[in-house]
Amino acid sequence: MTLKRGLLVVFEGIDGSGKTTQTKLLFGRLKKRGFDVVLSKEPTDSKYGKKIQKLAQGERASVKPMDEYHLFINDRRIHVKNLIKPALKQKKIVILDRYYLSTIAYQGALGLDPEKIKAENESFAPIPDIVFLFNIHPRVGLRRIQKGRNEKPNLFEQEEYLTRVNQVFGSLKENYIVPVNGIEKIEDIHNTIVKVIDDIVDHYLITTEQYTHFGNRAEVV
Repeated sequence: MTLKRGLLVVFEGIDGSGKTTQTKLLFGRLKKRGFDVVLSKEPTDSKYGKKIQKLAQGERASVKPMDEYHLFINDRRIHVKNLIKPALKQKKIVILDRYYLSTIAYQGALGLDPEKIKAENESFAPIPDIVFLFNIHPRVGLRRIQKGRNEKPNLFEQEEYLTRVNQVFGSLKENYIVPVNGIEKIEDIHNTIVKVIDDIVDHYLITTEQYTHFGNRAEVV
């Protein structure tokens, strides 16, 4: 299955909202349909991403919000250069578990300017084609982390902080954002997402009739 151009699909929301589960389900669905799909997440495993992970496990209080922000920016620059832009150029579907809207919300909740964060990120990072923004009460998300994953919440996963993060997420009004009710059943959420994605993908799908063959090459008419 070939697309006229690459597509960038992003899943956002607070921790425990269910977005990671849905990224994997959508990835599997699109692979079965025969699309070339890339699944990735942020923070990545770059040297900056690893520093962010250490902050989450106990060192966050020792870092200023702006310094933390720069770690996310540097990590994203590598991600965009090495994976996101090349995959989109190759007309692949890129699915991301978190992107720069998370930075807007999580660092915005620390007092940084959301508009400035957005502007800096969009100066180098491709704007998503669609963002599925999961809405869930922080208490529910934290309960899922503790019981469902059997994990102790890290320093990015505190109820008061996540409440502020949710407020910033809720203030975002970009037309590519699709709200998702995170408390619905996994299958129902997946079906809703599939309907939206199928419409977008089918719009950019190159059909067999659009090809004219010249030897071993195929050119779009």
